[in-house]
Amino acid sequence: MRWMPFAALIAFAFFAMQASAQVHRCKDASGKLTYSDQPCASGQNGEIIERQKSREQILEERLQAAEANERKYRSQAAQQEVQMFEQQQRLSVMPPSRQPAAQDKAASRQCKEAQKELEFVSSIRTLSQNEKRMRTNAAITSVNAACGSNTQLMQEPPKVVVQPRSSGHPQMVTDQHGRSCSVFGSTATCN
Repeated sequence: MRWMPFAALIAFAFFAMQASAQVHRCKDASGKLTYSDQPCASGQNGEIIERQKSREQILEERLQAAEANERKYRSQAAQQEVQMFEQQQRLSVMPPSRQPAAQDKAASRQCKEAQKELEFVSSIRTLSQNEKRMRTNAAITSVNAACGSNTQLMQEPPKVVVQPRSSGHPQMVTDQHGRSCSVFGSTATCN
């Protein structure tokens, strides 16, 4: 295992040297073409196809390629945005009779499955109040997405902060909206 980093270093050096080598195309007397990083042998006609590049030239080419890719991806993203905008514009000017109806979504298999899940979650009695509210809200969100409806989510119950009461006076509390409330026994009156 100790030789693995050394072997990787040798392989990297070999491939790095090949990446920057010259390429010669040689033609022998019989007309056979060969490509090599070595100059043509005597008696062969040849030419240099690609000259050896310096590190700076290689880095510059890589930078130019990265910039070209970035321009390409930005152009594709801009085209997608334009297409989405045009599609939204077409749907907004389409007469209501031609727009996809919400009834189609309400009759879909996904809508029915989401409604069954909501019924199931609503029927569970062993969950705590907070967990049931969170699961029910998740199921309502699924139904809204699948059926095209806009059912309101369950809200968190009001939180009451109890302040210590002094003797002989009603207990003063503050609810989650910041209203002060007076508590007499089991009833509360809020301002």
